[in-house]
Amino acid sequence: VLPPQYTIPHDKLPPSGWRPLDDCTLYRFLLADRQKDGIFDTEASFQRLMAALQFRREYRSDVIVHNIWNNLSPPAHVQKCKAMRVAIWAGTDYNSRPVVFERLGQFFSSGNAILMREEEWEESYLYFLETHFCRMRQISMNSGVDVDRIVYFADFSGVVTSIMNRKIWKVIPLLKRLVKKVESHYPEIVDHITLFNVPTIASAAYKVVRGFLDPVTADKIELFSGVPLERFNELMGENVIPKEYGGRNDCDYPQTL
Repeated sequence: VLPPQYTIPHDKLPPSGWRPLDDCTLYRFLLADRQKDGIFDTEASFQRLMAALQFRREYRSDVIVHNIWNNLSPPAHVQKCKAMRVAIWAGTDYNSRPVVFERLGQFFSSGNAILMREEEWEESYLYFLETHFCRMRQISMNSGVDVDRIVYFADFSGVVTSIMNRKIWKVIPLLKRLVKKVESHYPEIVDHITLFNVPTIASAAYKVVRGFLDPVTADKIELFSGVPLERFNELMGENVIPKEYGGRNDCDYPQTL
C-alpha cells in the first residue's frame, strides 16, 4: 500500500499551509457545514478548511503521517498517553470501515487527564486521528472499496466511579480542548458513535460533553445502558467484537493504567 504523496512537502508549505487537495477532502469540509435544508455553506467550509491547513502546518501533521506509515515509534509521551487513554482498532464493519473501541469510562475515573500536559494530549490525539486515515487508506487500497469514515464505540464502564470521586470534571475541560483545538480540523470522519454501559447518573455529564460537540457529530450519537450486542452484530461480525462484549475477537484490549 502506497503512503500518501504530497505535492508540496511539509517544509515547503507557505504560512497558510495551503496545498492541492483531493475531492474527497473538499467534500468532507463541505459536509461539515451543510445546513439543515441541504444547502452547503461554502464560506463557512472555506474558513474551516483554511484553519485546518494552517493547523496541520503548525502541528506538523505530515510528520506524524510519515511516522505512522513507516512504523516509527511515536514520542515517549504519546505512548504514555495511549496507555492512559486506551483505544483499539478492532477490525472493520460490514461496510469495510475501521472499528474503534475505547475504554472512555475508565479514562474518566482514572485521573490520568491531569498527569500529562495539554500539549502532550493534543499530540497523542493527533496520532490517533491520523491513524484513522492511514487505516482507511490501507483498507481502500487492499479492498478496492472507498472508505472515508470510521465507526466508534465507547465503553462507559467506570464512569460512576468518576462521578463519585469527581474526577470526571477534570477530564471534561481536556475533552473540550481536544474537540475545539484538534478534532474540529478533522470533520466528517465518523459515520456514527455508540456509547454503551452508560448509567442514568451519567446523563448530566453527557449533556455537558454534547454541548461542546459539533452539532453534526452530536447527531450521530446513540446511547445504551448496557452492552448492545444485538446492535454490534448489526454493524460488524463476531470476529470484530471484543470477547468481553460477547464477540469472538481475542484482540489485545488492555485496561487503562
